[in-house]
Amino acid sequence: MSFKDDIKTLRRQSNLTQEALAQKLHVTRQTVSTWETGKNMPSLETLHALSQLFNISLEKLLFNEEIAMKKDKEPSLATQIDHDVKLKSRYRRWTFGLGGLIVLALVSIGILCLGYYKGIGTIDRFDPFLSYKVGYTKLPSEKVLFLNKKKPLLQKGLFLSKNSFFISLLN
Repeated sequence: MSFKDDIKTLRRQSNLTQEALAQKLHVTRQTVSTWETGKNMPSLETLHALSQLFNISLEKLLFNEEIAMKKDKEPSLATQIDHDVKLKSRYRRWTFGLGGLIVLALVSIGILCLGYYKGIGTIDRFDPFLSYKVGYTKLPSEKVLFLNKKKPLLQKGLFLSKNSFFISLLN
């Protein structure tokens, strides 16, 4: 007999409908139907759950025969599959964890670059790559200056050089 006949026979012996079997395995009724018609095969996790549900070995379920253990103490196929399923879930967790850390690092670097280029002070405060220079200057006075001797300017916020050219504005 083949797998499709075995699964149908095991389901009927357990007095289960396709719907009841589907609910126990967390799949749809149509999925169970495709297994019984031979159009599709279940995943390894589902095969493992089927073997536990019907209380038979995985070798018996897949190959319709028990595979004898070799004398060199090699684990059975069911043990190997169970181990592989556990490794798969472990690798998935590690992959998502490392991926999350990489995304977090890229977003953090992006925010620091945005703060640097836009000059956002609250972001720049946390940027470890910015170098700060401490300097002292004399505050401008309130006296009136003349720009090219034509019209007077109040020196509040203007820095003038010898050529009467202003360098920067402080509002």
